[in-house]
Amino acid sequence: MDDLSERLFAHFVGGRWRVPFGTGHIAVARADGTRAGSVVLAEARDFARARALLRGADAAARDRLALRLEPYGMAEAISGAAQAAAPVMLCRGADDRDALGAALGAGLGHGLIWCPPPDAALNATDIAMQLQEADLPPGCFALLHAFTPQTAPLIRATGLAQAGSDQRYIRAPKTFCTTSARVMPISARSSSESEL
Repeated sequence: MDDLSERLFAHFVGGRWRVPFGTGHIAVARADGTRAGSVVLAEARDFARARALLRGADAAARDRLALRLEPYGMAEAISGAAQAAAPVMLCRGADDRDALGAALGAGLGHGLIWCPPPDAALNATDIAMQLQEADLPPGCFALLHAFTPQTAPLIRATGLAQAGSDQRYIRAPKTFCTTSARVMPISARSSSESEL
C-alpha cells in the first residue's frame, strides 16, 4: 500500500497493515482542511486481534525505534522512558512529541496499542509507517483508529493500562483514557469533550 489514503483505511497490527473488521468510517482532513481520506473505526474484533498479537520488544528494538524517529524529535524521549510493567493503551494524538516518544519507549517492552483521535490519524499513520521500517518485532506496536466516544468502551474492555499524557505514570486498566494533556475518567468527560 503506497497510498496514504489506503494506509489510513487499514490498521497496523502484528507488524503489518491489516483490513479492519469495523465498518464505521470517519473522514480525515489535512491541516489545510482538505480531505485526506477516511479511517475505519476499530470494533471489538480489531481490539481483540491487536491484544492477542501484542508482543514485547527488547532494548535493541527500542534503540532502533529511537534512531528511526530521531527526525521527529522523539529519540531522547524514547530512549529515556522507563519500561511499563505491562502492555499499554495510548489514546492521544501526536501533538506532544516528547509525550508520544516516552509512551512508545515505555510501551515497547510489553507491547503498545495506539488508538489516536481522528484528528491525529495522518500523523499516527506516518509514525506507524516509520515503526514498520524500524525492523521492530511484529506485535510490539499496533495502530487502531480511532479514539472516539464509540470506541472508548472497547478500549476500556481491553484491560490494558492507559498511558498518561505526560508519561510520568501509567494508570490502572479500565479506568482512564486521555484525549488531551490530562487524564480523566471517561465517565467524567463533558459532552463537548466527547465530541471529536
